Amino acid sequence: MVLLFVIFFSIIFYIRASRPMRQARQEAVEIAEEYANIDTVDDFYWFTREETYFTVMGKDENDRALAVIIPKSGDKVRVEEQSEGLSEQEAKQAVLQEHEDETIEKASLGIVDNDPVWEVVTTDENDDEGSNYYLLQFQDGEEVKNLRDI
Repeated sequence: MVLLFVIFFSIIFYIRASRPMRQARQEAVEIAEEYANIDTVDDFYWFTREETYFTVMGKDENDRALAVIIPKSGDKVRVEEQSEGLSEQEAKQAVLQEHEDETIEKASLGIVDNDPVWEVVTTDENDDEGSNYYLLQFQDGEEVKNLRDI
């Protein structure tokens, strides 16, 4: 009986905790469909720096790979061709080339100073100090900023 009780409340907790992410994704996909005719969604990113952005990666009806970057406010939606910038994997690889002793935790695409950037979060394999954040320009992978041991 106690086990069922624990399982039941764990499920309820999980559903409530993941609701904001599901809702943000759903709304972002709707906006991406409207602004860029996104037909197939491949990835979704939640990016927060000075502002919050939601990015939908997918293909339009003409099979063009697009990144639709949406500010939390919903206005000034930005559409980028994925072929004109780094993929998530390329951004991760660029960080690992410079910081090979670190482990990638996640990557997300957003806007900083009006430019699209990849934020790659890592942890040091030999250091429990904290996380490292690297911002790379979407177009060429140049490191814009890094924050270490946060």
